[in-house]
Amino acid sequence: METIKIAEGIALNIIETDSFKTNYLSFNFVTPLTKDSVSLNALLPQVLIRGTKKHKDLAEIKNALDDLYAASVEGRVYRRGDNQICGMAASWLSDRYSIDGTKITDGTLDIIYELLFEPLTENGVFLEKYVESEKRILIDDIRAAINNKTSYAIKRCQQEMCKNEAYGLGEYGEEAWVEKISAKDLFEAYEKLLKNARIEIFYVGSDNKEILSKRIAKMFEGLKREYKELEPSKVIRNVEKVKEITEKCPVAQGKLSLGFRMGTVFGEDDYRALPVFIEMYGNSPVSKLFMNVREKLSLCYYCRAIPEGTKGIMIVTSGIEVANRQKTQDEILAQLESVKSGDFTEEELVLAKKSLKNAYSELNDSPASLEGWYLTRRLVGLSDTPESVCDGFMKVTAADVIRVSNKLKLDTVYFLEGTLEGEADYDEE
Repeated sequence: METIKIAEGIALNIIETDSFKTNYLSFNFVTPLTKDSVSLNALLPQVLIRGTKKHKDLAEIKNALDDLYAASVEGRVYRRGDNQICGMAASWLSDRYSIDGTKITDGTLDIIYELLFEPLTENGVFLEKYVESEKRILIDDIRAAINNKTSYAIKRCQQEMCKNEAYGLGEYGEEAWVEKISAKDLFEAYEKLLKNARIEIFYVGSDNKEILSKRIAKMFEGLKREYKELEPSKVIRNVEKVKEITEKCPVAQGKLSLGFRMGTVFGEDDYRALPVFIEMYGNSPVSKLFMNVREKLSLCYYCRAIPEGTKGIMIVTSGIEVANRQKTQDEILAQLESVKSGDFTEEELVLAKKSLKNAYSELNDSPASLEGWYLTRRLVGLSDTPESVCDGFMKVTAADVIRVSNKLKLDTVYFLEGTLEGEADYDEE
């Protein structure tokens, strides 16, 4: 990956590859997660893609993109550690596949420029009808979170675990905060992002990078910036008392989520061994959680570990019969203790590495996967590649795994207790 500085706090990251027929370009505005801005930033991308001065609604934008061999642009918002990332991503067919001479790249970049810098406004702010419409959709999304009980239980565990940290806010904020947003508030948030946010731009493709970088640099010409470096995400390594939260829900299946402080984060020396530990413990078909908790003991419908390396936390999520709550929790912790004590074979270590290597090879199957992987590393100041990371974890020893696993501490136990009898609800995917 090559990184080109466009301006202070603005970088263009180029991943050259001819593996795809399409080009991929994303604009990522990175800001601290705060109560005052989280819902504003979550709403903004969807309002930006509703209309521009030239293309005044979704239908006109879609028609323009269809004329560019069905190019696409979508808004998005997510988080990495204590930072929120909002923006948009575009995908379009490479110019070399144009059969009629259409300059697909130029046309798509023109539309992206309009969406970012020439949004449709009225009286100096966003159109109120677009803002109100997207507010309703965002509120619906917030309310709908409970419909997928697995992801809901994970989020609730994260919220309780990080209640006094920015990470606990989530990426959307709360319904009440969205309700209060006005068109004026949102436009001011938009101007603030352009002025203050860290902007990470990613391009994945094979078109001329010199021409592309000049076009993107031109987009930001004359933009007044007051950029301030982001603070590192708050990392808590010690746990004074384990929090236990139980909430009832009218479903058949219980959702048990255990939140751990990992004791290490991206960029630290010990982190190299952490992915190997997680793969062995709970993130592959040969992991201890899968082989023992699910297969051997039949205590759960699924059980897996989900790390957040920027924040230094890990959630073990499982779907269970309500009656098996304590047994499942005890066995999840017992399997962790077995790793901590070195109770695993060389074969288990090798299989974990192979599984992890296969997962890393799949990064090259998708431009979005490559972008997401490199963006995370950009935010924590790493410049490694998937290949170098693979080389690193293939050298991880049993002693490394034992050492890094012993840093884990249970912080929070969240249980979504199903109150209905009958068939379990399989919504874990």
